[in-house]
Amino acid sequence: MGVGLFMGGGDKNKSKGGGNDEDKQGASQVIGIILLFISLCFDGGTGAYEDKLMSVHSVQPFDLMYNIQLGKTILAGISLVVLNQMGHFVEMVREMGFLLVALGITGAMGQVFIFVTIAKFGALTCSIIGLARKVTTLVASIYFYGHHLNGVQFTGLAISVGAMVMNFFGKKGGGGHGHGPPPPIENTEETEKMLGGHRSGEEKTKDVEMPPYK
Repeated sequence: MGVGLFMGGGDKNKSKGGGNDEDKQGASQVIGIILLFISLCFDGGTGAYEDKLMSVHSVQPFDLMYNIQLGKTILAGISLVVLNQMGHFVEMVREMGFLLVALGITGAMGQVFIFVTIAKFGALTCSIIGLARKVTTLVASIYFYGHHLNGVQFTGLAISVGAMVMNFFGKKGGGGHGHGPPPPIENTEETEKMLGGHRSGEEKTKDVEMPPYK
């Protein structure tokens, strides 16, 4: 909600077009807010599911990262073939091959930090770090480039920062991955009885004589 208020609360005086342009801009903002909401829902759901895979099903972070990137590559390849964009892709690789390699390396490094953070600290901490990075970049952009914030945008920014702080304190109080306490340690003596291996001290030390075989 905070990001939606910030993005949709811009200065209306910047658009000098007619009524049709304003209607198009309003419709575009509504569509953008809907897409933003869907993106945030998928982002939160994906992080929680990855956290469950790592903590409950003992999936290693780099194995999960490899399989996710492999799936994305397969889907991208199928999309290029279906949409008949393979020629455009080859031309882009020929013109910007080095930049694509650099983008892939830096993106892979970022993914390593993301998956290691999810594995060590949980999905909520990873989301808080990502939100803190976005808010820091946004505040730095406002400060260095001199952007002006109106009341709606300032309210949206305050909501985003407040949600980040509340998530941080909620995570600090909850602890762990949030999948419940570990199972209780069973009584070894009762377990031995159930398995038929419990014997008294006399029975444990006494030798058993076998009858002669006929």
